[in-house]
Amino acid sequence: MASVNEDEREELREAFDYNDRNADGMIQLEEFLEMLEDLEADMSEREANIGFQDIDKNDDGLIDFGEFVEWWATR
Repeated sequence: MASVNEDEREELREAFDYNDRNADGMIQLEEFLEMLEDLEADMSEREANIGFQDIDKNDDGLIDFGEFVEWWATR
């Protein structure tokens, strides 16, 4: 499993917190879609949903910080 160093982890925390618009410690699908829009990702809604599901390893409908870091480290 790939990992991130401490500096990368801090940057990822900032990005995660910024995209966690309601500050509940999780990124919901709506927030994920907004993040992709902010990044000007050329992706259909279907592709975005598939990406979200890939990141959401525990299938709870949310992306937690651990899942976010794991996804980043392996992308």
